[in-house]
Amino acid sequence: MTLETIQVIGRKQNKRKNSCLSELIEVNELISILNSDYSLWSNFDAWENMAAQQWVFSLAMKIYNGKKIDLRCNCCDYSYVLSKDFKNRLDDKCIAIRAAYVIEKIVDEIIIAKAKRDNDGTYLT
Repeated sequence: MTLETIQVIGRKQNKRKNSCLSELIEVNELISILNSDYSLWSNFDAWENMAAQQWVFSLAMKIYNGKKIDLRCNCCDYSYVLSKDFKNRLDDKCIAIRAAYVIEKIVDEIIIAKAKRDNDGTYLT
């Protein structure tokens, strides 16, 4: 995935000029999912809330299709976490970091699935 396609911003930060703004408060169920134990929220396929799944998947598709996304949390005033650090910052209190991490994983899965389809169901070229 290209670096800086997804950025976490706090409630006092402005979005980047060339990005789509997504507010985590748009899907209340997502907040409760991301505030649960890692074993529950990290398994996207096991989420029981369809609205949260669809919201996250739609952001992943935007990124896959070349858009940049700024995720705004309401738990931080400012966030300066780089996308390369999402995985190492999952214990932070910021739920947007967790959401960004899940979205990145989904984008990676979409890329792998497309490569597999393009090669007749195999990874060989």
